[in-house]
Amino acid sequence: MMKLLTGLATAALLAASFSTLAQSEGTRYITDKLHVPLRSGKGNEFRILHRGLPSGTKLILLEDIPVDGWARVRTPSGEEGWIRRQYLINEPTADIKLQRAEANLARFEKMEGNLGGEVRRLEAENRQLSEKLAGAEEQAQRLAGELKEIKTLSADAVALNQRHQKLLQQHELLKQKQMMAEAEIQRLSASEQHKWYLYGALSVAAGAILAMIAPNFRRRRGHSEWAN
Repeated sequence: MMKLLTGLATAALLAASFSTLAQSEGTRYITDKLHVPLRSGKGNEFRILHRGLPSGTKLILLEDIPVDGWARVRTPSGEEGWIRRQYLINEPTADIKLQRAEANLARFEKMEGNLGGEVRRLEAENRQLSEKLAGAEEQAQRLAGELKEIKTLSADAVALNQRHQKLLQQHELLKQKQMMAEAEIQRLSASEQHKWYLYGALSVAAGAILAMIAPNFRRRRGHSEWAN
C-alpha cells in the first residue's frame, strides 16, 4: 500500500513538473510585496542580482519549477535570475489594475465629454439643417406658385396673341373690302359722270339740230299764210 501511494505521489509530481515545463513560457508579475530580490540561482544562498524588484514589475517567465518553489525570469532591463514562485502571479497586481481602471475611466470620461460635445454639435447642425430644409420647402412652394402664375400668364398671352392675329386678319379683310367698295364707288361715279356728259352732249346736239331746222319751219309757215 505504501509503495502504491509513493508511486502515485511520484507520478503526480512528475505530471506537475511536465505541465509546468510545458507552460514555462509566458508573462508573470511581482505580487503585492514591497521588494523582491532576484538571485543568481534557485536558493537563498545564491548571490542577489537585484534587491528591489517592486511589486507589479512585469517579468518574462523563462523556467518554472514548482517542486523547488523557484522560477527563472527576465526583467524589463534584460537581466535574468531566479525568484521565489510565491511572489509571482498570473495577473497584474491590484494597484496596476486600479491604475489601469483609473486610466480607462479617465479615457472614457474624456470620450464621453467628447461624445457629448459631438452630440451637441450634431444637434445644432441638425437644427440648422432643419431650418434650411424648412426655408427650402417654403421657397419651393413659392417658386411653384410663381411657376403656376407664369404658366397661366403664358396661356393668357398665347390666347391674346391668337386673338390679336385673328383681329389683324379681320382688319386686313375689312381693308380689302373697303378698298373694293371705294373702287366700286369710283367706278360708279365715273359712270354717272359719263352719263351726264352724254346727256349734255345729246342736249347740245339736239339744240344744234333744232337751231338748224327752225328756219325751215318758219319759211313753211310764211309760205302757207301767203297761199291763203
